[in-house]
Amino acid sequence: MKLKRLLAGVLAATAALTLAGCNNNESSGNSSSSSSSTGGNSSTGNNSASGNSSTGGDSTSDNSSTPAQTGATLYDASKITDGLTLNVLTNRTDLVDSGYLDQMTDAFEQKFNCTVKYEGLTKYNGDVKTRMTTTNYGDVLMIPSNMTPEDKAAKFEPLGSYDELSKKYLWMDQHLCNGQVYGIPHMGSVDGGIVYNKRVWSEAGITELPKTPEDFIADLKKINEHYNGTVIPYLTNFGEADKWPLNQIWALSDSIEGDPEFQTKILTEKSDLLTPGNGYYESMKFMFDLFSTAEVLEEDHMTSGWEASKPAISQGKIGTMIMGSWSVSQFKEILTEEQGGHPEDIGFMPAPFNKDGKQYARSAADYAMAVNINSDAAVKELGKAYIEWFISESTFIKDQQGLSPLIGADMPDYLTDFADCEFFVSSPAPDALQGVFDEIDKESEVGTQNQDAANFKAKIAEAAFKGEGEEAFKAIVDDVNKRWAETRDKNEKYIAYHNANG
Repeated sequence: MKLKRLLAGVLAATAALTLAGCNNNESSGNSSSSSSSTGGNSSTGNNSASGNSSTGGDSTSDNSSTPAQTGATLYDASKITDGLTLNVLTNRTDLVDSGYLDQMTDAFEQKFNCTVKYEGLTKYNGDVKTRMTTTNYGDVLMIPSNMTPEDKAAKFEPLGSYDELSKKYLWMDQHLCNGQVYGIPHMGSVDGGIVYNKRVWSEAGITELPKTPEDFIADLKKINEHYNGTVIPYLTNFGEADKWPLNQIWALSDSIEGDPEFQTKILTEKSDLLTPGNGYYESMKFMFDLFSTAEVLEEDHMTSGWEASKPAISQGKIGTMIMGSWSVSQFKEILTEEQGGHPEDIGFMPAPFNKDGKQYARSAADYAMAVNINSDAAVKELGKAYIEWFISESTFIKDQQGLSPLIGADMPDYLTDFADCEFFVSSPAPDALQGVFDEIDKESEVGTQNQDAANFKAKIAEAAFKGEGEEAFKAIVDDVNKRWAETRDKNEKYIAYHNANG
């Protein structure tokens, strides 16, 4: 089949052009409980990420001039001494290797007369969790996924109270324990989106973006027919070491549901995790149906490669990938026009779902920055200053085209296709249920954010690739629901909540 030969050629031709490192290949895995993630040329800006996408704003303004720079300050400048060294762990190995982070941080080093040293980790979640068995896990770091609130309180310095910080920043419920916030997202993204090559879709005769899964798959078939196998309509990016792209599809769940209280209602309404009609189920059924449609995928799923896919979609060799909005800047910047790239062709469309004709999009937190509780007192204060500076003054969020955690900041200008979507931010769980979803997720070994080969998302993908049919999908769903319910019904916090609330 031509698709297999094409992908092999893409991998070979673009290997020399790809950036080093894994970039955000684990970041979006946090989107439903703690995160993952973020075309068009006109701005939808000047909205809060919790508002409705509407009309334009000045897309050239940076985050240092937003109206949200009032309220709580994270650090006490009087406790910071001169000459300190701050060690920062990051998943963005590409930006360490390119020197971008060092250059960006010059202003911070001058402001606080300090030195910032970055350490990029290729397998960030696993590497950091191993490091955290000791006290040597950097001074500032991104919080790895699947940590309980109690674990965060034991490992990280409190940054302030929820009541104060939620006046200034979005997503403050994501790393909360006993009213204290232990991590602030370094940026946010839009879940419920799909990256696509606008030229490829247009040349295939598609004039309207899909609003149902059936329309989406039909459009991919049009691309396959138009290009006769010379363009990959949809790239899974699923490989032996790359299960993280499946979390990008799981991250569609909240936007499919369109309900800020969706995750909490799984607990308060005693619902199965995967119920036909709910966002979690529908995202997995969408993936199963998509991955079962062989003619719109690359033939050999085990040859996919994240780094090679970035220049390939810019060149128009790939039509579509489900990725959060965090990926848009990487696709746009990977190749110049002289290198054969077309950044202007990169688009970002809403997930093909609607409720009564209305589409929704959840803005969510990416990895959150935290301060090592074991660092020296002055270094911890410097770490808090770094987090505030990174969000409020650095150019990172603008450069990476992410959403700012600052309330009232402008939206990126590539969200044109979301003009008619209703944006929302997930609501925090009641105090009595804080962290319970994650506890059940971990103890049941369901692992909604996990990205190993034994995870249910990988099993669903493999069943689809093998053409095993609806019964195989149902069996995996039933197993997930059984393990979830058994663990949920033994959770002491869950039991206490329902005893108190009926």
